[in-house]
Amino acid sequence: MPAARRLTLLLVVALCAAACGGTGTSTTAEASTTTTTQALTTSTTSTTSTSTAAPDTGPLAPLLADPVADPLRDTGSHQMRYRNPQQDEVVSQDTLDGTGTRLSLRLPDPMPTITGLNSDQMLLQVSFTEGPYAPDYQALVLYGRGLGGWNPYVVIDYASILAYLETTTDYQARRVEHLAALELAPKVFDWTGSAHFIAGVSVFPADDYFGGGEPVAAYTGEIECTFTGTLECETVSDDGILRPGDEGEDIAALQQTLAELGYYGGAGGGTYDEETEEAVGLFQRDYRLDVDGKAGPQTQRLLEEVVSGESDIVLASRQGVGEVAFGTPAAEARASLTLLFGTPDDSTGWFSSPCSGADWQEITWDGFTAIFTDRNGSRQFDGWEVNDLQDLPDWLFFAGGIRPAWRWADFEEMGARFDLDPDGVAFWYHENLSYNNGRFANPPSDPPAASARIRSFGTGTGAFVSC
Repeated sequence: MPAARRLTLLLVVALCAAACGGTGTSTTAEASTTTTTQALTTSTTSTTSTSTAAPDTGPLAPLLADPVADPLRDTGSHQMRYRNPQQDEVVSQDTLDGTGTRLSLRLPDPMPTITGLNSDQMLLQVSFTEGPYAPDYQALVLYGRGLGGWNPYVVIDYASILAYLETTTDYQARRVEHLAALELAPKVFDWTGSAHFIAGVSVFPADDYFGGGEPVAAYTGEIECTFTGTLECETVSDDGILRPGDEGEDIAALQQTLAELGYYGGAGGGTYDEETEEAVGLFQRDYRLDVDGKAGPQTQRLLEEVVSGESDIVLASRQGVGEVAFGTPAAEARASLTLLFGTPDDSTGWFSSPCSGADWQEITWDGFTAIFTDRNGSRQFDGWEVNDLQDLPDWLFFAGGIRPAWRWADFEEMGARFDLDPDGVAFWYHENLSYNNGRFANPPSDPPAASARIRSFGTGTGAFVSC
């Protein structure tokens, strides 16, 4: 992850000698008594304030009793009111300009773990209603109440968070090129001597975010910042997710694991580049994970289990079945496959092929058949085929992410193609994966209907071609 970077944000530490009535403005032990979230959200009227009690109840009620300062546009202090019957947002009673824009305050949702605040301090998310969107018109603000009303102690504006993200390789790999919308989800806010906060950050293209529908984040991560004088931030572990743009030993280890499994052929070096992203996506596809090219905790855990041999999953591919590779001597391969599948259901025994004169043997377990030949000079494991997709163990996976319930549309989307041999026999094939001679449950049309069911397929050898 990137090293900590120093970034000066809009950090307002008001001395509040008059405006705050001398309450809670320092980070000394005297002003940093630990309180619970409940104490934060049910703050009572300050003993130094001359205002009457709030006219309504609820966690935001104290903001209705005294004026609240605008921390972003320098429009002064404003009397607040509830915006909606749910009483989860307060807005200024007066508009700030001719467009109807109002100052808006909410509690963070979800509420972070908060320490070090007294009853006359509140952590709020601040923005403006109406008017054009701009990231510098949103902020996380710590307010304190004194004689002059509610005033900002600390202002962390979203535009400055975006400016910090521009310095990180995490964000640069997925940055929004134009106007961006940012969501900040505080997880920890500590107003003690080591004043800091931890927050999740998501960045969206503004057009998508405000265009209706469910917006998709271009970047999601996590930051930790301290604000003892100058605010200093660093990108932390992204909740355990390794992603494009990341650098370091964790990425080098990921690349090595992917290389050991045959998914990554790049130069390594510890940078999460396009080749690494593609390799992660291929692994996710084969092991039926959501394919996003990011190595999150689930992907990392499965990678470790597969490469260490602890996983129960067996992958059949064009290289073989699990650790039983094509070219393994027949007796050794049969013994290893028997350990995987148990006692075979059927075996043809060795027979001479009428096409080439080579010796063949087919051994079947449920819907799966292993093929042995001496086409390469000695009897060896030479291929496999599925003769019943509905009769397979749930721990047997197939390279390409193939699932037994798939229909033709699923295979075609993966890159498979349909053809007819000279005798009019239908088959499908996938050149990159060496799947061929797949059979349909019913004689297919040309091309097959999207709903046509694939009954079988094979890989690893040209031995499926009829003579």
